[in-house]
Amino acid sequence: MKDYILEIRKLIPEHMCKKIISYFDNSFEDAAITGKTSQGDVVKNIRNCTKRDILDSKTFGEKLILNYTKSKIFEITSQYQKKFNFLNTERISQLDLLKYEANNYDAGYKYHVDMGPKSTPRHLSISICLNNDFTGGEFKFNLNGIEIQMPQNIGDAIAFPSNFLFPHQVNKVLTGTRYAIIGWVV
Repeated sequence: MKDYILEIRKLIPEHMCKKIISYFDNSFEDAAITGKTSQGDVVKNIRNCTKRDILDSKTFGEKLILNYTKSKIFEITSQYQKKFNFLNTERISQLDLLKYEANNYDAGYKYHVDMGPKSTPRHLSISICLNNDFTGGEFKFNLNGIEIQMPQNIGDAIAFPSNFLFPHQVNKVLTGTRYAIIGWVV
C-alpha cells in the first residue's frame, strides 16, 4: 500500500511557502468533519483546525499565489500519473489552507478518509507542509493496522488515493502553529 503514496521533497521553496501563508493567513473558519452520520459538523476532539478556501481568491496578489499553488498541485498530479497511468484527472475540486494551533483539544485530525457519499468528489489527495516551527502535528497513515509516520518539512508534499484504503491523521499540535495546503483532484 505504501507504494501508492508519493512523497516529493521541497516541491515548494521555503520563500514561496512563506508567501502562501502571508497571503492567505486570514478569513479562516472552523474545519468540519464529514462522514457516514455527519455533514459539516464541527467536532474539535476529532478535527481541530481552521481552514481557508484559497480557490476563493479576491486580490490580485492572492490570485498570483493561487495560480502558483495550482501549478504545483498539477505538477504532483502529473508525477503521480506517470507512476500510475490509470489515474485520469481533469481539475482541482478543493484547495484549502489549513491552520492547526496548539490548544487543549485531543486532536489535530483523527484517522479519517478523504472520500465518502457526503464529501466533494476526490480521487487524489495532496498535502503540502508549509512550515516546521511547531511540535506535534505529524502526518500518519494506518495501512492495514500498521501506522506509518510521514516526515514532512517545509515545502514537502504527499499524494495518495482518496479512498477508504488510506486512513490518515494529523497528530495534535503541541506547540506553535502548523500550516498545510490540502487539495483534491478529480
